[in-house]
Formats: sequence, structure tokens, C-alpha cells
Amino acid sequence: MNEMLKQIPLFSSLSGRDIRFLVQIARQLQLPAGTILFKEGEIGNRLYIIAEGELEIIKAFGTPGEISLRVCYAGEPIGEMSLLSPEGMRSATVRAKTGIRLIEIAREDFELLLLGRPAIACAIARYLAQRLVESENKFIRTIAEKNRKIAVLSKLITASVDEIPLPESTDSVTGQTASVPQIKINVLGKFQLIQGETTITPKEWRAKQPQLLLKALITRGGENIPRDLLIEDLWPNAFPDDGKRNLNVVMHRLRKILGHLTKTGSPYIWCKNNMVSLNRGLVRLDVDEFLSLYKKARRAEQADDIKGSIAFGNSAIALYRGDYLQEELYTPWTILKREEIRALYIDILQRTAAHYQNQGSLRKSIDLYRLVVKADPTLEEAYQKLMLAYSNLGMRTEAVRVYNECRGVLDRELGLSPDKLTTSIYRRIVEN
Repeated sequence: MNEMLKQIPLFSSLSGRDIRFLVQIARQLQLPAGTILFKEGEIGNRLYIIAEGELEIIKAFGTPGEISLRVCYAGEPIGEMSLLSPEGMRSATVRAKTGIRLIEIAREDFELLLLGRPAIACAIARYLAQRLVESENKFIRTIAEKNRKIAVLSKLITASVDEIPLPESTDSVTGQTASVPQIKINVLGKFQLIQGETTITPKEWRAKQPQLLLKALITRGGENIPRDLLIEDLWPNAFPDDGKRNLNVVMHRLRKILGHLTKTGSPYIWCKNNMVSLNRGLVRLDVDEFLSLYKKARRAEQADDIKGSIAFGNSAIALYRGDYLQEELYTPWTILKREEIRALYIDILQRTAAHYQNQGSLRKSIDLYRLVVKADPTLEEAYQKLMLAYSNLGMRTEAVRVYNECRGVLDRELGLSPDKLTTSIYRRIVEN
């Protein structure tokens, strides 16, 4: 255990004598994936340090409001604050994300450690002080990121189609990469990577980190992404040198999985001047295709080409197999992108449904408005359109059922009642 403890940042500055003392009071634990280490609200009497594996920090575990805060990796201490605070209460639930090996120190031994070994007490104090500074800096960055998200979403809502910042794909392939197969990556719905005609299997990925790095690259735009930003996304609590080392290791693994490595690197991922980019001539994304079809549908609509707008709109809708990176629902850096793409999906559904409604194709419009309600159950306008479409088809019972569905969802999700327009449509249907 001596060598293992020396590799942990918290204890890296300690002498051999202090490390040996730690070995005497600590014990090792091995737990399978899914094990709950401790729960939010419990009184803490143990400090843990991750030797191998990953732990997930969860708030409101087991409730509808459950949210994964972050993932902790080898070298990080867990539960130290509950030993230092007067109440000693755990602030979150911790669950083993993978099989895990831990070093455990009991409260009484920890207190003896602080009193009897000044060097260890100083090392812990320095480490916790650095953690507090990093948390403060992260909080400042989080506020700035939230402000940026608000600005982006506001612009997205009010922008014309030409102002929406959607990526344009490129068909450029250099002579050196002409023989390299293209990669198709699906991020709408289930994540898939298809190289040529072959889908990369979970077994070939081996670990989650290379896949997560690729997802971060895509989410951040795929071009000229600062290495520091990728480190912040994947290892937000790592020390700078650890973060750089982690990125280098995981980047190498990702390049090996993609294959076709040369002496100059990977044809799929370029690294230059501390920036990382995907080769857009070789890497195709379904989300780029969706955005391209969305723009074509909007431009056709602006040109009064309703038939073309419907065709492009339906193609975009068919391509939307699910939310953006739906398996990373609680990963912070995916949230804004997911909301942006979902907003465009709902918009194209409503526009295409309205075109059908104006043409008298009410059943087709109903199908699309149903998809709107599925994507955003609290969007009252969609219920109004459904009620009118069913009413115009003479399907009064279905129209009333839609109103009751709307009323139930608004009450359950928002604690609100339907607005005056929705109620007015309902009354007119009932009276007639």
C-alpha cells in the first residue's frame, strides 16, 4: 500500500515515515459497481480515498429530482468534509460507477492523525485549501457559462435562419487521407460510431473515457477546441498536471480505437497549438445533417416553396431519433447543446405541422403535433393545435381527451391551469 499512497496527490509530499503510519491505520476495500458507499444525510465516520475506479456523486438520490453532480477518479478523497464539519453530515450520496478499490480511514484514526502527525495535518490542510480555491474558480466559471447559455438560447429563439450558428460540413479530403474510410457518428438518440460499414462495439471502446472525449469534442464544435476546455469537461477537479496527463492518455486511446494511425498522428483528430479538431472531411455527424436539413426547410419556407419545406422538414424529423447524447443526460457540458437541438426539432415539427394544417392534411398535422407534445409535454400551444385539428375532423371525444391531458400535465408539472385560449377552445368544442 506504501507505493499506492505515495501516488495519491493528498499524500505525495509526505515522508516515508508518515506514509508507513498511514498504512498502519488505513484499510483497503474492494466494491463492485453500483454499491452505495454512503447516502446523503447520513452521519459520516469514514474518509475514503479512491485507489482505482470511479465514484459518482449524486444529490436527491432515489427521488424524481435526482441529479448526478460529478464523477470522482483515482487519487481523490471522498467524505473528508463530513469529518471536518461539526455536524458530520454527508452532503450527497456516493455510488460506485465502476468496480472500485478504496482506502478507508476511520474518524477516530483521522483525528489521531491530525493531532499526532503535524506533517500529515499540514498536507491535508494544503490540499483542502487548494480544493476550495478550485471550487471557487469553478463556481465563477459556472456563472459565466450560465450567462453565456442564456445569451445563446435568447439569440437562438429570436434569430433568423441565416443567423443561427449551424456548422457547415466540408467535403475536402486530402490525398493522404483519400484511402482512409469515413466515420459516421450518430449523437441523436443512441450514440453510435460507424467506420465504413462497421459499427464500433462497446467491447472495442473498452472504457468510457475515450468515448466521452469524442463526445466533448463534438459538443464543443469539433474545431479548434482548447485542450484546457476538454480537461475541464472531463476532469474538472484534477490538478493541472494530472489533467494534461489524463488527456494525453485518453486521446491516444481514442486515436487507437479510430485506427489508421500514422507517424504524423491520426487522420480523424488533429492537434495543433494546444487546439484539438475533428477532420470534418472524414468525420460525419448526424446532428450536422439534421441542422443542414433544418436550414433548407426554413429557406424553402421563406421562398414560399411549401412543398420543399415539408420535404426537408420531414427528412430532418426522421433523422431526429432521440435527444442529443441522451445517455449523457446529466453531463453538464451537454445540456445547452441538447436544449438547442431539441428547440430546433420542436420548431421544425410545428412549422411542418402548420403547413399540413394549412393544406387540409389534418391527420398528418396531428401526427406531428403529437411528436411536439412528446418532446415538450408542457407546450400548451401544441395541445391547442391538436384540439382544433381533432375538432375539424369531427373527432370531438379525442379533442376533449387532449384538453384533459393538457390540464393534467400542466397541473402535475407546473402547478398551473390551462390558459384562457385553451379553455375557450375546449368550451367551444363541448358546446358544439
